[in-house]
Amino acid sequence: MLKKLINLIVLPLIALTSITLVQAAEVSKLDEADIAVSSRANDVKNSALKEALAAVFLKNSGSPSVVLNPLIKAQINEPEVILTQYGYFEQNGELMLKASFDHQRVIAKLRQAGLPVWGSQRPLTLIWLTVDENTEPTILADASLSEIRDDFTQASANKGIPVMLPVMDLDDVMGVTVNDVRGGFTDVVFVASARYQSDYFAIANIENQGSRVMFTISLFNKTRTNGVLQPLVAQQGEAANNQQAVKRMMTILADYHISQYAIASTGSNAATEVSFSGLNNMTQVVNIEAYLRQLSAIKSISLHSFKGSTATYNVELYSSVDDLQRLLDIDSRLSKLDTMGSVESFYQQKTEVSQPSLMYQWLGQ
Repeated sequence: MLKKLINLIVLPLIALTSITLVQAAEVSKLDEADIAVSSRANDVKNSALKEALAAVFLKNSGSPSVVLNPLIKAQINEPEVILTQYGYFEQNGELMLKASFDHQRVIAKLRQAGLPVWGSQRPLTLIWLTVDENTEPTILADASLSEIRDDFTQASANKGIPVMLPVMDLDDVMGVTVNDVRGGFTDVVFVASARYQSDYFAIANIENQGSRVMFTISLFNKTRTNGVLQPLVAQQGEAANNQQAVKRMMTILADYHISQYAIASTGSNAATEVSFSGLNNMTQVVNIEAYLRQLSAIKSISLHSFKGSTATYNVELYSSVDDLQRLLDIDSRLSKLDTMGSVESFYQQKTEVSQPSLMYQWLGQ
């Protein structure tokens, strides 16, 4: 049943219609799920509502084990308590039940259980993957019609991990070869990845060796910090077929991203100030507050000051300032500002500062 529930997480593989895609991907409909049903009978409906709520908990936490927690299991057995609406529709000739739940109560239950919460803003990963197509190794392109491309679409949806594939136009073909990917020439792939607005890039290979399928995958942050690109994750293994290899690779990516961006409460009283400059109207202020309130690291916010074009918020956190900063850094509407050496930081050194502060330029509407 758990496998069936995991497959209900739906997040389409991002189609590369433009090289100027924004960083991160916003996952929508975190409070609802669609369940295939055999009829509209009450017992079938009741079972489907439980499956739908389990799927919603999975989408909001990221960890498959969330449905095994006693508090979560108890809530799943009483889905009507937090059900907001449900209805039926047909999809490809199959009867489906769509159920929506109270999102805030879902999050509150995860917090009560001490489980991680994964917000709607999730990092985007560009995958350079070599595969054997027509007995020849090739780099899998976004427009490929191969089954393995469909496997990535499904695996991305199941795991809730936004990924993209290179378009393999003339620039890509001239910049990266199969040997570059299979040989792990990270500097070459790093340069080619710059045109894609993703947060991470991965170098991966799937090779068919007789009856065996071997795979490797290494994940990199696109921000070079010390001149040398070191993999955040690097794993290899053997799978029964290409589909299983893709699932294994997506699980590896999911495990890393969940560890970085799904935030569990530490019970601490961490707090900080976050400032946003470049504000021209009140609509932007409203949008910033709405954005902050949905971040999984934030417990509460309050406007501290609004001077000129800069709004500063006092923020209470579920965990650490570093967790908050990782979430802020994957949103393309924000540009982190370096305040070291500024006039404000000079005067702050002469006063007692009890909280670290973060400052960003707001690039959104």
